Amino acid sequence: MAAITNVEQYIAQFDDKKQALLQEVRATIVRAVPEATETISYQMPTFRYKGNLIHFALYKHHLGIYPGPEAIDHFKEELTSYKTSKGTIQIPLDQKIPHVLIEKLVRYNMEQLQHKSTPDWKRYHSQWEDAIEKTQQILHELPLDREFKWGSDVYTYQGKNVASYGGFKNHFAIWFYNGVFLEDKDNVLITASEGKTKSLRQWRFQSADEIDPVKIKNYLQEAIQTVIDGKEIKPEKHVPHQPSGLLKKTLTKNASLQRAFDKLSPGKQKEYIEYINSAKQEKTKNARIEKIIPLIKEAKGLHDKYKR
Repeated sequence: MAAITNVEQYIAQFDDKKQALLQEVRATIVRAVPEATETISYQMPTFRYKGNLIHFALYKHHLGIYPGPEAIDHFKEELTSYKTSKGTIQIPLDQKIPHVLIEKLVRYNMEQLQHKSTPDWKRYHSQWEDAIEKTQQILHELPLDREFKWGSDVYTYQGKNVASYGGFKNHFAIWFYNGVFLEDKDNVLITASEGKTKSLRQWRFQSADEIDPVKIKNYLQEAIQTVIDGKEIKPEKHVPHQPSGLLKKTLTKNASLQRAFDKLSPGKQKEYIEYINSAKQEKTKNARIEKIIPLIKEAKGLHDKYKR
């Protein structure tokens, strides 16, 4: 069977009744976030806006909705009637599609992503054409699926990220998402962001001539084997964030606001902390502080408007 490359193809593989159901879900997402683009990722219909907004997929007895763990945690009180796991919601096919809930999930993710800037991986594309062509030839010789994520091509195996590549101002790089588990016989892999990057490792080149197809293929085959072996670094349990900077200063100066903040759930506190910390300019931080003060006093979360 040919690989599914777009949402229309995905929907077309089902009978008329199931196609109608999937088109309903698709239309609901489009209605919620018309700015989003659709693609196929992890072999599922996917909507993106500066990142993944939501995936969905049809199974024998249920519709799978994949809005991510943060969205599921945020709306957990509205999801008690559905079977959920980390990042997944199962909607039984004998139940009505919860259109309003899906819209809330998508809009919540949109809110999280709207201030995120997407890297322009193709900015230096023209100066690395030979390296890109050479790398693509190697990748296409292996049993990998090509998906579009984070503004770039990502090669996956059994739905797991294996490798990607990109050209930068001063170097070209191939990165391995599970690189920490590779033997690295040639001692070429580096950690791009020391202290932040757990699994990913890069192999950098100054010219296309440095790319050795045999060596690269060996590293890729080993990377595929890490997926087969189930090797992965488990996410660390996050220590609850504490207010800092301007938010901490504001709370310290206002005892009643501090008490109101302390009464909020850890999830709501985290939303406010991240909302203020994500602002780069002092002017923006001050504007956001003014926005959230009345919400905190009313014991509301930053995104409670999506729960109405």
